[in-house]
Amino acid sequence: MTTRRLSFGQYARFLIVGAFVGIVTVGCRELIGHLLVVDNRQTYSLSIVLAYAIGIALSFLLNQRFTFGGSSSPRSWSRFAGFVVLALLGMALTWLISLLLRYGLHLDALLGERARMAAFAGGALLSSALIYPLNSLFVFSGRRLAGSSAYSRLT
Repeated sequence: MTTRRLSFGQYARFLIVGAFVGIVTVGCRELIGHLLVVDNRQTYSLSIVLAYAIGIALSFLLNQRFTFGGSSSPRSWSRFAGFVVLALLGMALTWLISLLLRYGLHLDALLGERARMAAFAGGALLSSALIYPLNSLFVFSGRRLAGSSAYSRLT
């Protein structure tokens, strides 16, 4: 099992992929929210979950291909499970932070229609501060999330 260090070039590609996927995910959240018609906590939460699922798949494919230069071989897809675990953690954090930003800070009163997008984008950005290092360490480095000696040494 080899471990990779992120180079500046990889980091730049990771940021570009992340920005692109983030824009697509926010756009998907807006589109899904519009299609759901009713705007309440449940439909807002559902729109975040659905948009995030699209973002998870797109992010894995683009990072696998462009950031880390891998192919879509069966071996590379074995990393997808770890990626999904961390993405789901990211989704939960994004959802929680989005709700806290939108409803805790009363962004609807401050920003009107833009509150939904601002809260979601803020939640995604803040949660990425934890999810990026976990992905670079455990998913794309070749280490496993649990049960490996590398994980045991870190905990």
